[in-house]
Amino acid sequence: MCKCKALIKAIDAYIAKADDNLSSALDDAGFIKPKATVKKISSLEDRLTSELEKETKYFKSKAKNAVDLKSFAKEFPSLIDEDTTDSRLSELFVKDFKENIPGLAAGYIKQVDPKLTVKTITARTLAWAESWSEKLGQLMKLDSHKEVETLLTDTLKEGKGIADFVRLLSDKDIRSERYRARAVALTETLRAHSVAQQEALTQNPAVESKEWVHTGGYRNSPRENHVAMNGTIVSKDEPFTLEGADGTTYYPMYPRDPVLPPGESVNCHCIHRGIANEDILGLSLEERKRLQEEAIKADDEAWEEELDAKNKARAGIE
Repeated sequence: MCKCKALIKAIDAYIAKADDNLSSALDDAGFIKPKATVKKISSLEDRLTSELEKETKYFKSKAKNAVDLKSFAKEFPSLIDEDTTDSRLSELFVKDFKENIPGLAAGYIKQVDPKLTVKTITARTLAWAESWSEKLGQLMKLDSHKEVETLLTDTLKEGKGIADFVRLLSDKDIRSERYRARAVALTETLRAHSVAQQEALTQNPAVESKEWVHTGGYRNSPRENHVAMNGTIVSKDEPFTLEGADGTTYYPMYPRDPVLPPGESVNCHCIHRGIANEDILGLSLEERKRLQEEAIKADDEAWEEELDAKNKARAGIE
């Protein structure tokens, strides 16, 4: 009897155990829908891996068709320009964010007010999904190109050829699309939670302030500066002040805010939560819904003003 089935079963059991651990950790930390979140991470990981593998195949194909490695190196800048990985990744991310955030926001708003729901998303959050997805696609493409360029440079210095370069591109110990995809999928899925939580706080009239909560680490050592943030309270529409490990002061609206560098975001499992005003919670449901609509309108108007100011600044208009 072939033992490969038993091995596959053992591997699947191990992966399932790891995911169960993550689900429990997310639940304990205060993330809603922990099991669904783990499934989202896995799904996003698979799609990202596929796109990154397409990119690897693209460079391998171009290398194999080159006369020699030096010729390929000369052609490399134009190959970068023709690589559409960034646009494909951006489309993937924006679709994922827009599908994920509304349901999460609806869940988070009910943590404070079980009678409220989220029927619409503010213009600010929708614009964030578009802009961050585009930037994220560009960043991932840039990282890939740097990685491939380093392999190319090293291979040339060692006097090796096309076959060696292609082998290095295929070596999962050197260039692991799956490992990279899992790290990004985990970070971006949890980032969606933070954005959705902030959306819920914005819409909830009973929430006037928010608290940063350090939840410990899952397979990573806690960041001391994040531990120090635990219990910090600010107004819900104001940023936190985080002293970065690099000595820079950052002003994130929530954990994993894109204003933070990767060193402060990747594998961060902190959360933020709203602090309710009991007097507002005591108002009638109709009044709370009315105040919610006013909050959405006010934020949309504020966002339009901020956007207009940014556009004028870019154009040099005072």
